Amino acid sequence: MKPTLYTLLILFLLAACRQEEIAEEAAGYLLLENVSATASVTENIGTRAVEDDLYIGIANGTDVDLTYQPGQFPQGKLELAPGSYTLKAYNEAYLTPGSNAPRYYTEQAFAIETEKVSYVTVRVPMVNVGISLAPLSDEVSALFTDVSLAFYTTDETAATSIAPGETAYFDYAEGITFSYSLTATNADNETFTSPAKTYGGQEGQEVEPGHCYTVGYTLATPARLDSRMD
Repeated sequence: MKPTLYTLLILFLLAACRQEEIAEEAAGYLLLENVSATASVTENIGTRAVEDDLYIGIANGTDVDLTYQPGQFPQGKLELAPGSYTLKAYNEAYLTPGSNAPRYYTEQAFAIETEKVSYVTVRVPMVNVGISLAPLSDEVSALFTDVSLAFYTTDETAATSIAPGETAYFDYAEGITFSYSLTATNADNETFTSPAKTYGGQEGQEVEPGHCYTVGYTLATPARLDSRMD
């Protein structure tokens, strides 16, 4: 499982000359030269144009506080005075904690220096966690209907249910675990719910941000399904 990452290539272009009689430092320029995105293999979320998804903010902690809507970052050079800055990149879902969508955020420090060109690569990771129920095999689908996976992190009464092929997202916290169980109806029209299993909280089972955990089920007997975690 690999975290989904956006990649921003940002070119900081500084003025190449200045008049000797001017005492103050010449301004520099920020140019967004190229933007590309890579989709997560685990999540199977298609490649999207980053410039349509990400907000970009630039600040220096004092007099500069710029925010650009998705797709609105200047195509030409952005003039900046020499100094230290922080670039923030995040998507719409990041603005709504708990939203059921991948949330992306990062901060990157950079410096503008007179008469120099600085190339900065910013990788923007997914900061929440996904869980999905793998599509059922033809063999399982022939024997079971109304299949759904219910999972929760800390409160069993606040469980979220997803159907095969669906993905749901939850906020990450250090040491977090999640519990899950399957509900299905067999050929005799009997509905059952599997015992809850918990993932995380032990070595080799750490829940990590930027990961999508897929729960799959295989046929143990004509009446029972066994789960697997990918």
